[in-house]
Formats: sequence, C-alpha cells, structure tokens
Amino acid sequence: MRRIVVAGLGAAVMTAFSLGALGATTDGTTTFTIKIVNVSKDDTLQLPGGAAVKAPIAPGVYLVDHMASVFVPGRPATAELQALAEDGNFEPLQHALEAEFGARAGMFAPGLEFTVTAKPGDRLSFATMFVQSNDKFYAPAGGSLALFDANGDPISGDLTTFIRLFDAGTEVDQRPGAGSDQAPRQKTANQGPDQGGVVAEANDGFVYPAVGEVIHLEIEVVR
Repeated sequence: MRRIVVAGLGAAVMTAFSLGALGATTDGTTTFTIKIVNVSKDDTLQLPGGAAVKAPIAPGVYLVDHMASVFVPGRPATAELQALAEDGNFEPLQHALEAEFGARAGMFAPGLEFTVTAKPGDRLSFATMFVQSNDKFYAPAGGSLALFDANGDPISGDLTTFIRLFDAGTEVDQRPGAGSDQAPRQKTANQGPDQGGVVAEANDGFVYPAVGEVIHLEIEVVR
C-alpha cells in the first residue's frame, strides 16, 4: 500500500476576509500565497465505541485557470482523481494537470505555503484526500474558487467557508475511520468494491466532522 504523507498544524491563524489591489503587476497578474492546513485535533473524528482520532488530509493538487478545474461535479471521476480520493496518491493527477496546464498546476503539502500567479477571471481549484475515508476529498464548492471579485480586485483571507467535502463516487463507503477498505487499513491500493457513481458533495449517511474542524484555507496577496 502506498504510504500517505500527511502534514498539518494544530492551530491556524484566522484572518478576516478582505479585498484589495495589492500584488498586481504591470502585466495585470497578481501573485498569491496559499496555505491549506489540517487543523484536526486528537478527538476530531469519532469512532465506534466512543474512541476518537485525528482527521488528517493528504498532499493534494491545485490548478489556477479561468475555466478548467481539477474535477467536474456531477461527472464520473477520472482514474487520476480516483487515485487521489481513494489512496492519497496525488501524482497521477498532478502529472496529468501539469501536462495540460504547465506551471498553472502543481502539488501542495498540507500546512506548507505555495505561490500562484493569476489574472482577473482566474479561479483556484484543488483537491486533497480526507484520509480516513474510502473516496472522500476536500475541494472548493462547485469545483473552483474565484481569486478576484466582480471589480477585478484580488481576494484574500480565511476562505475556509468555500470548502466542501466531496465523494468521488468510485468506492462503496464505510464508516469514516473504521472501514477495512480505507487507506490507513487496506492491504493494497484501490481496494474495495466499485461504486460506479459520480463526483458529488458527500451525502452517504455517515457523520463527518465539520469542514472547519479538519481543514483551513488561507489566501494572501503578495505585497
């Protein structure tokens, strides 16, 4: 089984949502720093029998583009997204995105800042696995998040409220943190019965932690 590298911080500095024109360059682009942080605690995910554990996220992928996104809600997951959502294997999706979009795509490690350059109309898309699951991942609502407001000014601050937990629809779901076909407990990658569904916000009848108890998204404009 592929080893999943997870990283996170026990706390995150919350900043107010703000707008501004800082960071704009003469060619109309703006540079942003982005940090996607795991903020789960030792008791974030409740397990059967009253036990509780952390709820880690895995290294993920991102894309900055005005139309395209890492995935499309309502459509079947690609094989590359399936690998990320089921096994925490970001590399196939990273390579596919970089082959198509070049430097506008890449990978990130939870808790480590990365930098992107964008112009008005561009949106941020990303995906990172909810590790204690069969095929769940966090991503922006609708697949992507606008990096500029209606006036063309860059956004910044704590944008966690725009994140959702998605189901890749590729593997039959088990109780989070307890399934034998989930990455921390499975014997091989891609273990578990196929679901044959489509990508959608998680709604499988199981109880998951609130998004803000697991992941935070911070975006800042480079000064």
